[in-house]
Parts: sequence; C-alpha cells; structure tokens
Amino acid sequence: MFRSLLMTALAVLMAIVLTLTGLRFLALLADANRDSELVQKLYDWSEFWVEPFFNIFGLENEAVEGGGTFEPASLIAFCVYLLIGAFIASVLSGGFFPRTRVHA
Repeated sequence: MFRSLLMTALAVLMAIVLTLTGLRFLALLADANRDSELVQKLYDWSEFWVEPFFNIFGLENEAVEGGGTFEPASLIAFCVYLLIGAFIASVLSGGFFPRTRVHA
C-alpha cells in the first residue's frame, strides 16, 4: 500500500513538473502574450524547475521566425525530469531491480 501511495505522489509531482516545463517551452515558442496573467504565472511557476538548466552547454535562447523564442533550457529540463521520473518509477515498481526468488 505504501508503494502505491508513493507511486501516485510521484506521478502527480512529475505530471505537474512536466506540464509546467512543457507549457513554458511551447508558450515561448509560440510567443504567448506576456501581458496575460495566465502566461505570466506559467513563467513564474516554471522558473524554479527550468533555472538550473539556463546556459547549460553554453546554449542560449534564440529567436524563431514568427516572433517566438526557442529556449533550450526548458526543453532540456523537460527531458531530464522525464528521465528521472521514469527511472524512479521503474525502481519503485520493481521493474528496474526485479525481485529474485531463492529456492531452498
């Protein structure tokens, strides 16, 4: 029971983090209106999760034709958190280290 509760909590946390980072990437790419309160809150809430990846590998934001911005940090953050979440979920579910039975 504890394992399923932990898996559910992880799934909810990962859904929130992946949604924030993914929507940030798409909003910047689509040049969402920064004057919108919803867009501004999205940027504020996702800043914490994306900030560790700013200027990683020397990558910087680039303008996209049509007015948007390609932010590599948010895309890298999305991929890293997806991999971390999948690894932790695999370990918790027993898929990464399957239980072995010892026959006496």
